[in-house]
Amino acid sequence: MEETARKIKENASCWYAVYTAPRAEKKVKEQLDKIGVENYLPLQPVVRLWNNRKKKIFIPVVPGCLFVHISSEEIAHVAGIHGVAFLLKEKGQYVSIPEVQMETFKTMIEHSCELVEFAPNEFVPGTVVRVISGQLQGLEAELVECQGNNKLLLRVEGLGCALVTVSTDCVASKEE
Repeated sequence: MEETARKIKENASCWYAVYTAPRAEKKVKEQLDKIGVENYLPLQPVVRLWNNRKKKIFIPVVPGCLFVHISSEEIAHVAGIHGVAFLLKEKGQYVSIPEVQMETFKTMIEHSCELVEFAPNEFVPGTVVRVISGQLQGLEAELVECQGNNKLLLRVEGLGCALVTVSTDCVASKEE
């Protein structure tokens, strides 16, 4: 009984994040469409200025990434497509994205009136972080505020609550 349930689970289709070569998302999507693999490339309209003309283009919400709905047996086939860099893994296992989470993500993208920005860091104000590079390497401080996608405002207790602005590339959560 357990073996049958495991086989059904292995054959069930799940969503996976596929990372592509730079600027190859649309080409990989075309190849996946040709071979009949269900996929989702979240795009959003952006107005860009070229030669003093405004042009509306569609850019990926998550640069270098699209999503495929496949069974675990099809992973190797998708990974072999030209332009695919890798599928998202954690601790050696491919990370499947729950159906509900994927539907919520699609709804958010399709119904958003504003530009959707993807922020990969998970820094939450109030948590203690450690500076891992730069002149302040080794410093532990409380995160006060996230300023955009690449700057954090830190409170350093030992310096009389001085506030320091640090790039997100230079900071890790204290647990790491």
